[in-house]
This record gives sequence, structure tokens and C-alpha cells, in this order.
Amino acid sequence: MRSNPFKRENSSKKTLNSWLGLTVGLVAGVAQAATPGNALFVLDNHTAMQDYPEYLPESFTPGYYPTPTDPAPGDLGGDGSAGYNLNTGCSDPALISAMSWFDKNSPDPARNGSVAVDTDSDLGSPFFEPDKFYQSRGRRLGWQTEEYPYAVSTDFRSLNSYGDAFTACYTVPNWSSDYFFSPIIDECMSCLATKGWWRGPIVSAKTAPGLNGPSQVVGQAPLPPEAFRKWVISGRVLNVRPPKFVTARKALKDVLSVVTGKRLGVATQGRDQGWFDPPDLLKGMSPSCDKSSPTVDEAALNRPALKSAVNNIRFNNPDRNLGEALFGLGAYFSSQVQDGRWASWFSQPIHPGWGWPGCCDGGTTDNPYTGQPGATWAGSPDEWLKAPFTDPVYGNLPGQPWEGTGNDKSICFDDQATSIIVLTDGTPRYEDNSVPITQMMSLLIAQGAQHPDGTLVQFNPTGSPVGGINYCGDAPKLPSGTYTAADCDYTSYNWPTGPSAGNKNFMDDVAFFMSHTDLRGDTTGNQTVRTSVVGFGDQSPMLYSISKAGQGTFTRADTLPALKTGLLNSL
Repeated sequence: MRSNPFKRENSSKKTLNSWLGLTVGLVAGVAQAATPGNALFVLDNHTAMQDYPEYLPESFTPGYYPTPTDPAPGDLGGDGSAGYNLNTGCSDPALISAMSWFDKNSPDPARNGSVAVDTDSDLGSPFFEPDKFYQSRGRRLGWQTEEYPYAVSTDFRSLNSYGDAFTACYTVPNWSSDYFFSPIIDECMSCLATKGWWRGPIVSAKTAPGLNGPSQVVGQAPLPPEAFRKWVISGRVLNVRPPKFVTARKALKDVLSVVTGKRLGVATQGRDQGWFDPPDLLKGMSPSCDKSSPTVDEAALNRPALKSAVNNIRFNNPDRNLGEALFGLGAYFSSQVQDGRWASWFSQPIHPGWGWPGCCDGGTTDNPYTGQPGATWAGSPDEWLKAPFTDPVYGNLPGQPWEGTGNDKSICFDDQATSIIVLTDGTPRYEDNSVPITQMMSLLIAQGAQHPDGTLVQFNPTGSPVGGINYCGDAPKLPSGTYTAADCDYTSYNWPTGPSAGNKNFMDDVAFFMSHTDLRGDTTGNQTVRTSVVGFGDQSPMLYSISKAGQGTFTRADTLPALKTGLLNSL
């Protein structure tokens, strides 16, 4: 359900054309505003985006599956190099019921999966070919980096598939002779022929190395049982319920194909670069300023390049560090390159006091899951202004992205409306609080920033209440009611966090700072950036709080059409 948009403050400082840029010229054929707005899309690259919206079922009928005495590895009930053959097949009534959302014999493409989700020729293969078979786990397709057999390549641009059931089934045990002409292989081939899917063995202590992934990541939540269940499924199944990254990627590309009257850009959450992880700016705002007025030059906009940038996103980030990404994009939209504005605010040392990020008297408790020391929390000399560098493990890291010079600016015109639209499938967490919260709050307080109810923003890093930004108590809860501010103080598998109840997580503080602070000193008016959020199957209170703090909108969307509508409405 889409919430009402929040009214931007200080509207008297904006020109009429700037305000029209928020609401007109969204799709082809609609009149353009005189001054095109900026819309930068941030697509979540967390590993959970690989997951299915709903895991493949573990449902079974008690007593249905055979329990033979001393079975061979390839027998029903056997245990061997491919895993433990427990509740496999496609005939269990409980399993058939749980898979009833798919029917390869249905005349309806929405149930038979005959239409591929994404046939973009820029990708290495269609997602997904109806007549092919793919190796899967219960929570996601097999990923080349962590599982074998696999379906999804390391870079998420192509697929490994099989044109026949025989090959697909024998690949599960990696062609081990223990499984030749076995009941479990016969079952697999029969299921693929009749149902289009087969639930296979589950990883066990006897599973051969290389066939037993994925591995548990220290500091991350325990993997669900479905992560260790092997499946073989047809492309038809995947076209009915694709992995989240496939649906989200397709939705964003479709939106980039139709939006007009806007300068557009694409970004994702950043890779590990120490404490603060700047975002990956995959395609900066385009077209250039000289090609953006009085109307946007379609050729210079280069939609194929924008969509290719989306295709290049790798959904392998162990952190959902949205707050840090937003902070880095605030720097990108600032006038730092022109007048040093961002550095004048966020050069180290920042003295936040113990328990808050920054140099030189900050620091926090050690990571309870890994033991990583917290004493130097965000204390690097260039923490908020990181330059590109080469890491021996992660390779070339981009550092903080900045706008260019001349016509290659992130914001071109006075009073230009600028929006960040986030598409994410969950709550930001784990190493997402390395932002200069105390400095941001000091700047807001100095300018007399107000909450939507008119009360002044306050922040007391050593006292109670701590203040800052937390609108989680306004977030609607399904099926009824609202959350509380405490619901956004989550700390489980989420380190580091602030020390004070009421503001332990800072993602919404970043969004508020960007929507209430003039980020540029080289233009007239008030160059703020609003943030809207589309939650893919998720309505967590922090996402709502980010959108309210960012003076944007929040939309929950569960399907491809709903995602596209949510993204367009966020403009």
C-alpha cells in the first residue's frame, strides 16, 4: 500500500518549474517541465536479492516418504556425495499443494511460465528459457561463487542451463557412479517430465566437498534450512516466481526506458572500503548540463548505457549499507568539486565522543560476532572523503564518487529538484552506521531544522533522550497498527550501532540531513535531495522512516508491475 507523499519544507524557495519537475514529464507523451529534475535510482545489491520472494517449500506429508534399511546413496532415503535423499520427489500431496502456484499445463502464462521475464540482449542469456532446466537451492538459484551445481554466473549476467532432464539430473551428484541408473535419478527425470520441477537431496555430513555449499558467513544470521535443499526446476517455474534480483532489475530497466523530462543516474550500495563504504555510482547523472535544457537530449541521455549499468550490478554485497550509500550520494550531489563544501563539513578530525563514529575520541564496543575492534570506528583521516585505492583482496575500489567539472555536474540549475529512489528488499543492516551522525545533527541544529510537526531537531549524544531522527513510530504495521521508535533500534546481526536508545541506527538521519540541507554553495535557492523508497516485499519501519525523513514516499511492492508503478510514483 502506497503512503501519501510528504510535503517538502521551504517550498517558497522553489520555483514553479522546479516543483513541476517532480510531477510532470514522467512517461513518454507527457509534457516536460522547463527545468528537468534529477532522478538517481539506487538498486539494492545485497545477497538476499538472490533469494526467491518465497522459498521453495519444505512441506511434506508425515509417513509418506520411504525409510528403507541400509539404502544406497542413490536410493530414496539414501545418503551420499550428493546429499541426503529425504522427502525428495514431486508426488507428496503436501508438496504438490505447496507448489500449486505453478502448473506447466495451464493455458495461463502467469501460471505456466511460458514467457521469459527478461530477454534483454545485453545480458548473456535470457532470464529464463522455458524449455531449459536450472540447478537451484530452496532459497535461490545455485550461484557459481557458493554452490555447485550452479545456475547463476558470478556476475549475474548469464545462466548455466540444461536442455534435457537426463543431463540436469545427473549433474546433481556430479555424475558420480554411485548414482548411475538409481531410483533417485529416475525420480528426478520423471518429475521434470511431469511437473517441471524436482525436489532433490539436502546437504548432509556425507555430501562431497564442492557439492555441500553454501558456507555460513561469520557475523551474519544463520542460513535457513532451504539454503541446503537442492532442486532442479524448469525455466517455466522461474518465469512464474523469479529471484528478486531478476524482477527488480527488469522493473528498473523498464522504468528507465519510459521516464522523460528527467536527468537520470544509477547507483548501488558500495563494496567494503573500511568503515564508511561509499556507493558505487554506476552511471552518473546524464545527460550533461548543456544537453539538459530546455529539454533533455534523448541521444545524450543514452538509455542503453543506463540499462547496461543496471545489468552490471552484482548482487553479492553481504551488507545492506543503504545509509552509507545515501551519505555518499549526498556528497556526489554537493558542490564539493566547485567550492569544497562537503570537506568543509566532514573533514577529519570529527570529535563525536565515545560510542559515535568519527575521529578522534569516538569508537564503540567490539563486534560481538567476529571480535573486530570498535575503538577506531570511522577514524580514518579521509573517512568521509575517500579517494580511489587498490585493495589486495578486493582489487580496485572507487572511493567517494564526485561530480565532474564543466557541464558534467550532478546538479545543473538553480532550484533543480533532485530525488534518490531506492529499490530494496529489506531493512538496512550490518556495517551501515559509519556516517558522521554527530556532525550532521550539529549542522541541522545550527540551521534550526524542524521535524514535520514543527518541533526543533535536537541531538544529545551523551544524554537522554538522544534525539536525532526516528519516525519508525509512524510506520504502518500490517494488518493494522503502527510500529514504535524502538523497532528501529535493532542491533541483532547489526554492528556497529549508536549507544543511545531511540537512535541506534542512522540511515534515516542521513535522509533527513540531505532533504533539509542546502548541499550546494554555487547555486541560488535551496539544493536539497529527497529520498523515496520502494520496498520489494518489505514494509519494515526503517524504510518508512527513511522515506519520511527524506521527504519522499514509501511504497511496498510485491510484483513486477507493482515495482514499476512504485518507481514511477516515486518521481
